[in-house]
Order: sequence, then structure tokens, then C-alpha cells
Amino acid sequence: MSLEYKFENRGTVQVRPTGSDKRSPCWYMLVALLLLFTALAGWLFFSGYLTPASSSSGIHAVTLRGKMDEQERLLTEQTASIRELEAKLASAKRDADVQTAANAELTRKFSATEADLTTERGKLALYEEILSPEGLEQGVHLQYFGIKERLVDDDGKKINGKHLYNYHLVLANIRGGDTAVKGSYSIAISGKQNGKAASVLHKDVTPDNEKVLSTFDVKHYQSLEGNLVFPKDFVPESVKVKVSLDSGETPERLTKSYDWSSFNKISAAKSESDLTVSTTKE
Repeated sequence: MSLEYKFENRGTVQVRPTGSDKRSPCWYMLVALLLLFTALAGWLFFSGYLTPASSSSGIHAVTLRGKMDEQERLLTEQTASIRELEAKLASAKRDADVQTAANAELTRKFSATEADLTTERGKLALYEEILSPEGLEQGVHLQYFGIKERLVDDDGKKINGKHLYNYHLVLANIRGGDTAVKGSYSIAISGKQNGKAASVLHKDVTPDNEKVLSTFDVKHYQSLEGNLVFPKDFVPESVKVKVSLDSGETPERLTKSYDWSSFNKISAAKSESDLTVSTTKE
């Protein structure tokens, strides 16, 4: 072992072994390991691995895992909220659909009832006149005839784009006793089709799904009704009604002509029996 001498400023001499101030390599390895563990602990901490998953502290919130957990929690809450809103929306749509269907059914029934009420009022006024036929001679009379456009069908649904009309013919047998009178009738509608004069019979323009009516059997009075569907390009101008008896001579009064415009001038407040007609000889 070699000795090393060191002189101080005050003249003191120190003796120590040579190389005693050099540090061991193990010491440097220990320092390196400490620095490495410190860096690893810091990385694990700020990555969230050293903080509890349920932590709500500010330190946890700024860590990477904390942010991921917070976003996952918010996403779960938002997903649940969206599903709840979707369920409420679907329920509201179902309720709206049910209400819409109910309103449509009520509207249909109201339209049908209103149309029936208007028709029955007109018939009531007409029948009141028929049941008190003062001044009429004995025999069969063409008591009433009218045509009106149908706005709703038999199910109460509105009719769009169809030229659908309803005719109403009333025959009265004045002081006929209990003997019924039989016969037939025809309705001829004249007008223009494609700018040319044309005429159709009611049996030719009766809807396909309806039975054509053309006969009667009247004891006191009889109401005859039917529907008419005109061609799209047909414009009616006048109507001629002819009633023929099976037995005996047919009076002139059983043939009448009507202007088509007279049917459109009747208001809902007036009786259907107020129609102005012109009688013509056959």
C-alpha cells in the first residue's frame, strides 16, 4: 500500500492511502437505479396506474388514465340518457299515431253523419209535402226529382277526382187506395262531350258495383235513389225524366225536364222540393 502526502496552507501534513477519495462502481450503479426507479414511478403516476380508478382528485383528473376513465363514465351516462330519450320519443310517436287514427275516424264518422243529416232533413221536408198533396188529381205523379253531387262515399270518406252524383226520384199515387201501380222510368242526361252534343241514360252511367234501378211499384208513394258517374269529359246541361205505366195511358205530367244549373242553385237551408221544373210534352 502506498502513502500519499498532502501539505496544507498552514503547514500541516496529512497522510492517507493513495486512491481513497475515488468512489466504488457500485455506488454509481445504486445512484443510476434510484434515478431509474424515480423516473418509472413518475411515469406510472402520471399515467394513472398509481392512482385509484375511483379517485376524483385534481391530480387524478389530469392523468391520462383519469381522463380516459372520466370520458368513459360520461359516455356511459350520455348513452343511457340517449336511450331513455329514444324510448320516450318512440312512446310519444305511438301515442301521436293512435291519436291521429282516432281523429281521422271521428272526422270520417262526423262527415258521414253530417251528410246523412242533411239528406234526412231534405227528405223530411219533401215527405211533408208528399203526405199533404192538396189540389192534385187522382193517379200517379212525379212528385219530386233532384240530383246532387256526392262529397263522401258510403264509408264517410271524401270523394276526390270523381264525378259522382246521387239522383232522387219520388213517385206518389194520389188516392190510389190499396191498389199498387207498376211501371218503369228512365233518366236521360244531355250535355256535351269533347265539345259535341251527347246524351246518356242513367242505366249507362250507374256505377258498376250498383244495381241499375228502372222499375217501380207504388201504392201510396215510393222513393227511388241511385248514383251516377259521368265520363270525365262529359258536361251535363239538362235532364229528362220519363215515367211509364205498365197498364193504362201514361199522363203527360209523368215526363219532366230540368235544367242542370237548377240543381246547383239549391242551398242546404231550402227544401229539395223547391226545385223549379218545366213540363214538356213527350
